[in-house]
Amino acid sequence: MITFVMLTWNRKIFLEKFFEAFYKKKSQSNDYQFLLVDNGSNDGSIEILKRKESEDRNLKVFYNKKNKGLNQYKKLLNRSKGDYIIILDDDVIDFPENFDLQMVNCLKNLPNFGFIGLDITINEFTNGGKPELQHYLDIEENGYTISEGPTGGWCVIMRHKDYAKIKFRFNISRFNMKKAEDGKLSRLLSAKLNLRSGIMKNVCCLHACGPIYSKLFGCMERDLQKFKEANLDAFVEWYNSEK
Repeated sequence: MITFVMLTWNRKIFLEKFFEAFYKKKSQSNDYQFLLVDNGSNDGSIEILKRKESEDRNLKVFYNKKNKGLNQYKKLLNRSKGDYIIILDDDVIDFPENFDLQMVNCLKNLPNFGFIGLDITINEFTNGGKPELQHYLDIEENGYTISEGPTGGWCVIMRHKDYAKIKFRFNISRFNMKKAEDGKLSRLLSAKLNLRSGIMKNVCCLHACGPIYSKLFGCMERDLQKFKEANLDAFVEWYNSEK
């Protein structure tokens, strides 16, 4: 079984695009669990989430009255029951076909890896938050091409049994926009279990991050608030330049 986990906050239009792509592109298997935290949305996201809950018996949404930040990943990961955990960002708006099975099969065939993400579609609107190519080393192993290197949490998989071994250290950590959960997970899997991280080269999702998509989908003020509260001045300047 796979457990999907996701956080969201005031992402109404992104959520509509996300769910459309998720249900269209995931495998037909009903053997999954989808755990989602809404961090105090007030933009109409909750209506979308309640409708999806009524349509999908495998989806469970936890509704927070206020935004409790990235630390809510602890709640989600600790409630996961699947053999595999796939962490999703709410601004991923397209996936490759059967992306969940592709990711599971990849991890099954690469026992030395513990944290594997999808590659990123780069277009005129976004680079998907993917680091520059010089940070990656392409390797061929068991029929897969993996770009070993930084593995963002836009759509990433790990084994539940591996998470169980680093769970204590993960749960005593504190997360924010500068120190996010994905980096901590990959570092713990490497340091404690000697497991590598990378992305499935050319198996791409569309991670619609950045100011152009933010403006297009009506999230500019929401994103500026998030970056200002995290003191990410460079991002505030970047997003303001596109207003």
